[in-house]
This record gives sequence, C-alpha cells and structure tokens, in this order.
Amino acid sequence: MRMPWVLLLLVVWCFPGGVSAKKKELRQVVIQEATRVEGKVHKPEVWYLLPRSNLNFESLNVQRKLSPRIEEETKKAPF
Repeated sequence: MRMPWVLLLLVVWCFPGGVSAKKKELRQVVIQEATRVEGKVHKPEVWYLLPRSNLNFESLNVQRKLSPRIEEETKKAPF
C-alpha cells in the first residue's frame, strides 16, 4: 500500500512542474536599400469542365395548363 505513494512522491520530486523556459530574443531586420518591383499582378484563374448530360423532359407530365391562371392574375389590380 505504501509503495504507490513512495513512487508518486519520487516522480513528483524528480520532475518538478515549474520548469522555467528560456526567454526568446527578438531579432530585428533593418532594410537599408529600397528595391523597386515593377510588373503586373496576375489574377488567379480557375477552369473546370462539366460533362454533358442527356436531359430528358419527356418524363415530365404537365397535369394542368398555367395560361388561364396567368391571365386571371394579370387582370387584377396590382395594389
């Protein structure tokens, strides 16, 4: 029963939790001469191809005609 506690204390003692990290130094870059770049900025282009598909409208059956309903709506006052 005491063995796990002894191992736990040994691990905590060997590996302390508060490890200090090294401070990172900031590097500065100073540009002493000017460089001029001339040219055009190209816009990206995307090309894609869609395969042709066979459209089959014969299977669509219109059950009623819409022309009488459209005529009725045009005869009404708009507001």
